[in-house]
Amino acid sequence: MNDRIRLICSAMACAAALFLPAAAFAEPASGRPVDGIRCDQMEGSAFHIHQHLTLIDRGRAVEVPGDVGRPVVAQCLYWLHTHAPGGIIHIESPTIRSFTLGQFFDIWGQPLSATRAASLHASKKTQLRFWVNGMQYHGDPRKIELVQHADILIQAGPPWARPKLFNDWNGM
Repeated sequence: MNDRIRLICSAMACAAALFLPAAAFAEPASGRPVDGIRCDQMEGSAFHIHQHLTLIDRGRAVEVPGDVGRPVVAQCLYWLHTHAPGGIIHIESPTIRSFTLGQFFDIWGQPLSATRAASLHASKKTQLRFWVNGMQYHGDPRKIELVQHADILIQAGPPWARPKLFNDWNGM
């Protein structure tokens, strides 16, 4: 590729980055800040809380992977991350502030909207169902606040089932 073509492609990528929301990108974060969240060499200690995320696709569980927010190539750790599969989100931040489910999905590199969440897709003319602590959530899913022991369920259905609350915090 000659230098002129490379320059045009770089300019197009920059233009796309300016106009597309972070959720439009489908690759995990690479160590650069995402939504103002840095990827640091160590976990932050000023603010440390946990949440649980469950994804259900037409009655079947979809695993939230381990190492979300832990890019191997950058050898760092985002303030929002997972350590192991199972849906436990860790917030370990050097500052006390609020975080949202949308920020977690952006770091994960997965879409999050009323009709899409990672690999979950709503059927035509329907939306996904969102539950927070056993109560159905009807707002913008990207704005769901990640508070201590929040239990978040996202469903694509049918079938639809009222969620069972997660309570296996093991001292977290």
